[in-house]
Amino acid sequence: MRVGICGGTFDPLHNGHAALVHAALASGQVDRILLVPSGTPPHKRGDLVSLAGYRYEMARRAFAGQPNVDVSDIEIRREGPSYTLDTARLLQASQPEDTISLIYGSDILRDIERWHQPIALLAGFPLLLADRGGVARAETRDHADRLRGQYGARLSFFSAPSIDLSATRIRQKASRGEPVTGLVPHPVSQFIRRHGLYRWQDELSELEPALWEELRGIERQLWTLLTPKRLLHTLNVLRYTLHLAIRHQVDLVQAARAAILHDCAKCLPEKEQLQLARPLGDPSLLTVPLVHGPAGAALARQRFGIDDPAILQAIQYHTTGRGSMTSLDQIVFVADKVEPARTYARLDDIRRLAETDLDRATAVCLEEIGLYLEREHLTDHPYADAAREEMSRRLDMRSDRHPPADGR
Repeated sequence: MRVGICGGTFDPLHNGHAALVHAALASGQVDRILLVPSGTPPHKRGDLVSLAGYRYEMARRAFAGQPNVDVSDIEIRREGPSYTLDTARLLQASQPEDTISLIYGSDILRDIERWHQPIALLAGFPLLLADRGGVARAETRDHADRLRGQYGARLSFFSAPSIDLSATRIRQKASRGEPVTGLVPHPVSQFIRRHGLYRWQDELSELEPALWEELRGIERQLWTLLTPKRLLHTLNVLRYTLHLAIRHQVDLVQAARAAILHDCAKCLPEKEQLQLARPLGDPSLLTVPLVHGPAGAALARQRFGIDDPAILQAIQYHTTGRGSMTSLDQIVFVADKVEPARTYARLDDIRRLAETDLDRATAVCLEEIGLYLEREHLTDHPYADAAREEMSRRLDMRSDRHPPADGR
């Protein structure tokens, strides 16, 4: 089979990418296309690239139901920079009966000689290039002839529409809450809206690059620990937690680590969760809906090397809350309940409160959880009761210090 590899950051996957894929298939030069979202793009280090779970899911949804287009996580699972040559070699080794080609826009010919090991790349794999016409066509053909003569490059072209789209501008529109319909495939537009993707983009881009690199490394390990749905929830909680931590001046490293690991044990078999949680010595958290909290704290320590008690505590009690919650505890607790994709009651009220008043946001969260459990004829956990009492006490103290102006 003739397989075309189409790699990219896909942040987001937009209509230009989709047109390239459809045109390559229509050319008859490939039978199947494999989209490869980059893991750590070497040319974008230092830039805020969305975490891989989002980019992979956008690519998957954009072509869902199309049997001749697949998405590979090969670069996401691999540590280190994502180089085209390494990926192509790994894919060729895994499917030796297929003919592998690399699909790009023809504009890459201008700088391909500055890529990682360009001689080996050009000699090793055919390039299938989109010819979008225009005044640069003659220059492109001259580049192609030179590369064929100098490196023995195997280059062929196919016709593709010229769609001038900027992923940066799409992200900027989405970050302002503007619709991106018509710029990205409809399933991608729905995904961006549902998950609030690119919200808080400006403030999150100010975080230290080293922290993002650490988070990408943790996400790589979570890739095989969590289901896709649970991973997306985790990434939503992470982004919302960081936003709230910035708003409330909570340590960002602690917030990031607690958020990305809060559900790290959630998808483990129940028996394994119990084995992790029991040594923490809290039998009241060993029921199935709650055990992933202490199990996650144990796994965060054992597998991810987290030994900060504040982080482990936020993970352990993120489901129930507890008395004497810290701001970190509250942020992770609230973010878990009302991250952008959640659809529970009073979400907007809680999100609005969380911007300025963690105690009130936590109190309303606990109130809604209590009402839900009451409707389901379930009993609330004593830690949730303690958290509720603590929030009530804090709010009462604030009210006593600042009584209404009319004395009521």
